[in-house]
Amino acid sequence: MRDQPTRPQRFFRDIVLGNLWWTLGGLLGVMQAVVGHWFLVVAAGRRGPGWGLGLVLAAALVAANLALLPRLRRARQRGGWPRQMARFYTAIGLATLILGLAIVSLWLAAVPAGWVLGWLGVSAQLAFELFRLASAGVVCLLMTLLLWSFTGGARRIEQTHTRVSVPGLDSALAGLRFAQLSDLHIGNGLEGERLVALVRRVNQLRADVIVLTGDLFDFDPRFLEEGARALAGLHARHGVYGVLGNHDDYTGADRVAAALAEFAPGLRLLRGESLRLPVEQPLYLVGVDDPGRGWAARGFEIAELDEIAAALPEDGPSVLLVHRPEAFPQAACLGMGLVLAGHTHGGQLALPPFERRLNLARLITRYDRGLFRENGSTLYVNRGVGMAGPQMRIGAPREIAILELHAGT
Repeated sequence: MRDQPTRPQRFFRDIVLGNLWWTLGGLLGVMQAVVGHWFLVVAAGRRGPGWGLGLVLAAALVAANLALLPRLRRARQRGGWPRQMARFYTAIGLATLILGLAIVSLWLAAVPAGWVLGWLGVSAQLAFELFRLASAGVVCLLMTLLLWSFTGGARRIEQTHTRVSVPGLDSALAGLRFAQLSDLHIGNGLEGERLVALVRRVNQLRADVIVLTGDLFDFDPRFLEEGARALAGLHARHGVYGVLGNHDDYTGADRVAAALAEFAPGLRLLRGESLRLPVEQPLYLVGVDDPGRGWAARGFEIAELDEIAAALPEDGPSVLLVHRPEAFPQAACLGMGLVLAGHTHGGQLALPPFERRLNLARLITRYDRGLFRENGSTLYVNRGVGMAGPQMRIGAPREIAILELHAGT
C-alpha cells in the first residue's frame, strides 16, 4: 500500500514548508530575540527588558527579517558581493535559528527542574546559577558544532560501499558497481576546481556505471556551461546517466538538459524513459524528471512511471533513478528492483550520535538516508555531495556511494 500523508503532515508540508521563506523569516526574528535575551540575562547577568518591551523588540525583529526577504532573494540571483552577503545572512540566520531553538528547549526544561529543586529546598538564586552553568555548557557545545559545520563538516566527503540485492539479477552481473552522486547543487559552492576535483575522485573509483540522481544545479543558469563541461569529464565503462531534481527545475529543466546535451554529451539524461544497460545480461535503467512542485512533497506519485513500468521487458530487473525517495512505494509496487534517490542530503544537519533519528530530513520523509527495503525492492538514499542553502553540515557528511549489485530475492 502506498503511503498517504496525515493531516498534520499535510499542514506542515503545505503551510509551513510551502511558505518556507516567510516561515523562516518570522521564526528567525523570534529566535534573534531569544538568543539576545539569553546572552543579556543569563550569560551577562544583566536585567532583561521585561515582557512588554521584549515583545515589541521581537515583533520589530520579525518585521525587519520579513522586509529583508525580497531583497535577500534578489541578491541570491546576482553575482559578486550581494550574493556573498545573502549567503552570509542565510548562514548566520540558520545558525541563530538552531541556537534559539536550543535555548527555548533549555528554558522549557528549566521549569520542571526548578520545581524539583524548589521542593528540595534549593534557593531560586542557586537554581538560576545552576541553569546558567548548564545552559552555558549546552550553548558552547552547540556553537562548537555549528563552527565545525561551516568548516570541516562542509568539506568532508565520505565514500560509502554498500552491497545491494537485486531480485532477478543474473549471476553474470554479480559485483557490478554503480557510483552514485546526488545533489551537487552546482553554483552553490561546488564549482570551479572543487567540481573538477570531485570528477577526478569519482573517476578514480573505476565504477562500471556512474549515476547522478538530481539537483545537478542549484538555481542559477549562469553556471550551466561551466558545470556541464566539468561533468563531461565523468567516465565509466558502461556509461554515465542522470536525472533532474527540483533545483534543476528551478534552474529550468529544459535549459539544464540543453546544456548537458551540448557540453556533456557523454552524460545520458533520462527524462521519462528507460534503456538497457550495455552489459552481457539484461538490466534496465529507468529515469524520470522530478515533478518540481514543493521540495518537501510527501506521498506524491509520478504518473509516467506507471506507463514506463508497464512497457519494460520482463527478461531482467530494473534500476530506477529518481530524485525524491518518496517515489519508492510506487516503484516497489511496480516491481522496480532497485531505486536510487537523493534530495534529502541525509538531513544536512543531524544531531550526533542520533543522526538516523534526529535530522532535518525526518521532517519531510522517513526515507532520510541509506538503505531501505519494502515489498522485495531496495531503496538507497544518497546524502549528496553539495549543499542547499548555507554551506554547513553536521552529522550528515557529503557522500560518494558505491553500490555493488548482487542477485537476491
